[in-house]
Amino acid sequence: MSEELSDIQKLIRLKRYEQPPEDYFDDFLLEFQRRQRAEMLQRPLWQIAWERANLWLDGFRVPALAYASILVAAVGVTGVIMNSQTQGPAAAIASISAPNIAPAAPTVPVANVSSSAKLPPSYILEKRPVSSNAPFSF
Repeated sequence: MSEELSDIQKLIRLKRYEQPPEDYFDDFLLEFQRRQRAEMLQRPLWQIAWERANLWLDGFRVPALAYASILVAAVGVTGVIMNSQTQGPAAAIASISAPNIAPAAPTVPVANVSSSAKLPPSYILEKRPVSSNAPFSF
């Protein structure tokens, strides 16, 4: 083991005095850039575009609060659209006048519901049929 260390130390001592030529670093940069461009030209265009898009989007972080606000906005817009769609056909149906047809059976009492609630009428059926005759029992 000590022999290997001594050989390595000798090699490092010899390399200490070596220096690259003066234009080595300029040539190195040009050669590196040339090889980089040559490698890029060998790859398909879609792969390069995908890599650049991923690099651009890598720094794009959206906080969780933004996702929550987008969800709330989407629900709100959906509610407005659905509300406008339900009011449109109902107004058209209400504007059509229905013909007056006399009922064949006696009328059934209808519970009074305030018009602001916009609920469909509910029919209340009595235990006994409604009539104008006086009842015989209590």
